Amino acid sequence: NTFGIKGVENNDNVFFLKQLSHSRAIRNRLIDCFERASSPGVTDEALKRSLLTFVVVGGGPTSVEFAAELYDFLTSDVSKWYGDLLPYTSVKIIEMTDHILGAFSSSLVSYVEGLFKKRDIHLITGTSVKEVDGNVARLSNGEEISFGLMVWSTGIKQVSFIQSLSKDKIAKFPNGRLKVDDYLRVLQPSS
Repeated sequence: NTFGIKGVENNDNVFFLKQLSHSRAIRNRLIDCFERASSPGVTDEALKRSLLTFVVVGGGPTSVEFAAELYDFLTSDVSKWYGDLLPYTSVKIIEMTDHILGAFSSSLVSYVEGLFKKRDIHLITGTSVKEVDGNVARLSNGEEISFGLMVWSTGIKQVSFIQSLSKDKIAKFPNGRLKVDDYLRVLQPSS
């Protein structure tokens, strides 16, 4: 769910975590960022840092797991081919509440935050993304972050097919979810 944040939808630099095709696109984009940063013509360190900054928006379990897996991918796999570029990499999680993993115990949150600190995964909490302009995220605290890849994982939104189904033919809850019976058959609206 993009919550209507300007610049997120239809942005080639922003990816979602909903379908298998998204994970493939993310992997391809990561490799592309390293390829571009390693090009002989790229000598500007600020450009390398921008290309190799990976932003994860959302501090829920999916985002946290993705950030941890991204860190492992960078340090275990990508480092074999682009070891000289690892000092330029940065993984950042942006979470609008004051801590990640909001629904989990404080001991688990503390453990993960400590682990991320050791791994140099930067947590930006109490801050939201106000706008995305190309490859720049403008945050509610006034900060701007240039990135090579942004993964948007802030909640679930219905696919357009479900949204397009008429309430006259398919029974839906007020929030738009489909009503089903005990056998997961879609119900018709009651007369």
